[in-house]
Amino acid sequence: MLSSDTSVNLRYKNGEQLHINMKFIWPVINIIQIILILLWTGVCGIVGMLLMLITWNGIWVHKVNGLYMWSPMVCLIAGVRVKVYGAEKVKEKISSIYVANHESHFDILALARSIPIGLFFIGKKELARVPIMGQYMRLIGHIFVDRKNSENALKSMRMAADKIKAGKNVITFPEGTRSKTGELMIFKRGSFMIAKEGKVGIVPIAIIGSRKILASGKSNIRPGVITVRIGDRIDPSDFENMTVEQLSDYTRSKVAALIALGA
Repeated sequence: MLSSDTSVNLRYKNGEQLHINMKFIWPVINIIQIILILLWTGVCGIVGMLLMLITWNGIWVHKVNGLYMWSPMVCLIAGVRVKVYGAEKVKEKISSIYVANHESHFDILALARSIPIGLFFIGKKELARVPIMGQYMRLIGHIFVDRKNSENALKSMRMAADKIKAGKNVITFPEGTRSKTGELMIFKRGSFMIAKEGKVGIVPIAIIGSRKILASGKSNIRPGVITVRIGDRIDPSDFENMTVEQLSDYTRSKVAALIALGA
């Protein structure tokens, strides 16, 4: 695999060499990749909205669009391979809150590629303004949170709880933002308030390697492998006597243990 500092020497039949410094090639490759990913994301958003208007089955549309359309092509464009361990622990008919660590924009790709059900994200409200994808996410039933307004954020969390009770599976990144160092940050309370109040099970997930593909705050995409490890579901009876804070810490320890298993 070539890094941004790699130099490549190509030798022709006449013995001459062509020296290529990949440091200057990668930015061009990345620009092309980003354009292709954005275009394909827009296409998938339009197709998803059309399918939604035809079927009105957000769970099915999101599963088909994310698992079979969007993620395979983005993986191909970016040179990314996703390995998954524990996929058998995902139970489509048992609604749960899926909780994962967050290091990269490619975490969403990894989840879409590895989780064989339609997962509905709880994301920041700014995502709703993204052309096409924002409209698709809103139409299909994703949940947007206003982080600057605690009252509106609480309403969004209650909306998420209602969706889970109606049979949808929700995915959250309880760290609240992408880790810039790769260290697992403190888990915020919102997801665990939903779990406690709604008596909803929690499935811990570790995403390993996405930061090497695209780190937080960077634009340099690099090919590589992302590993997704899915842990055992934490049943509501397991945390019946825990406080929200204790449940948050307990779930974080489960995610940390999965990360420690490595890629």
